[in-house]
Amino acid sequence: MSTAKVLEDILSRAGEDADFRARLISDPETTLKEEFDLNVPKGMEVKVVEDSAFRAHLVLPPPERLTAKEMMAVGGGWEHQSGGGTDNNWQDHPIFHD
Repeated sequence: MSTAKVLEDILSRAGEDADFRARLISDPETTLKEEFDLNVPKGMEVKVVEDSAFRAHLVLPPPERLTAKEMMAVGGGWEHQSGGGTDNNWQDHPIFHD
């Protein structure tokens, strides 16, 4: 499944399911694992924020970007079970995007 499709599914579900949205905000790592079988790499934190009519968030990339090789060394890759196999291409993970 593509990064865009996974992100679309997460956002769509959060818009339709209040319980899922609340869990995603309060404990994103556990919610992503339980609902989408996505493992957040050790040392990586996921923070979910909510826009409102009076607040918008602008997300900036880190000031120093890691290379793919450096990211794999730091994060140890990520695991997504799909069809019985393990996909370790971190660039396909919805948490990592350009």
